[in-house]
Amino acid sequence: MEPHPEPALSAHDRAVASHFDDWTDDFYIRWWHADHVHFGLFERGESLVGSELRAESGEFARGLERMIEVLIAPAAIEKNHQVVDAGCGIGGTAIHLAGTRGCMVTGVNVSTRQLEIAREKAAAAGLERRVGFEYGNCSHHLPFASDSVDVVVNIESACMYSDRGRFLREVRRILKPGGRIVATDWLMSDGLTAERIETYIRPMYAPWALQNMESPSSYVPLLREAGLTLLEFEGFDGRDEDNLRLLRENYRILRGIEFCGLLPARVRTMMEKIRTLEAAWRNGCFELGRYCAVKPA
Repeated sequence: MEPHPEPALSAHDRAVASHFDDWTDDFYIRWWHADHVHFGLFERGESLVGSELRAESGEFARGLERMIEVLIAPAAIEKNHQVVDAGCGIGGTAIHLAGTRGCMVTGVNVSTRQLEIAREKAAAAGLERRVGFEYGNCSHHLPFASDSVDVVVNIESACMYSDRGRFLREVRRILKPGGRIVATDWLMSDGLTAERIETYIRPMYAPWALQNMESPSSYVPLLREAGLTLLEFEGFDGRDEDNLRLLRENYRILRGIEFCGLLPARVRTMMEKIRTLEAAWRNGCFELGRYCAVKPA
């Protein structure tokens, strides 16, 4: 690793760290899944719409891991590869990659609570020699030497960064020539009117610790300006729609609790998070995008 002083976190970076420190246990893990805090690609029966038992579900996990597999396919990860999971969440992707590919993976995260959980999970899986986790602010610096990494994985994380352009320049710096980044991210749809942005996109910012959002047409120039060659940038052609149904289901459950007068203020905040995302997605203003880019050899 190259020595690099970690600067004080910006106000937005602190908000992101606090968001995950505060909400990981009783929101992401309880209301989504115990190992993965990203969206999935589900086949019949895997999304478990109508079930409150998803957090430990093997069927549900398969849909989440299918998302990982679809994402990383263009990277062709091999056993001898050094992989960085930037914005690693609670370690599920890093552990999955090390367990299925045999590669060395380092997760980077600004949330100390998520890092604590990730390290516990790697130890429980017996993968401490292949999986490590580092504290780092991906918006500013990735704690790796230049030209040292084969693949960077970034799953639904950069949307929260205060400086995505700087993150992508850091990705280019640490990748070996010919190395690749594969990523999914939250996007606002192209061509939205100012009124629709105000109605559906801006209400997502505070609940989800977002500073702003890219669209497909604004993301591509960021990759090129960072010196990365774009190989593909696409969506999921409706294959991700079960995630929207799951958001609706979680919102329905919380509304039912609210109707019974049993909803504490913290859970009411959780319900608002889900409402803003569900509304943007349902009204065609939000989408998931994925891309693969390479550092020129």
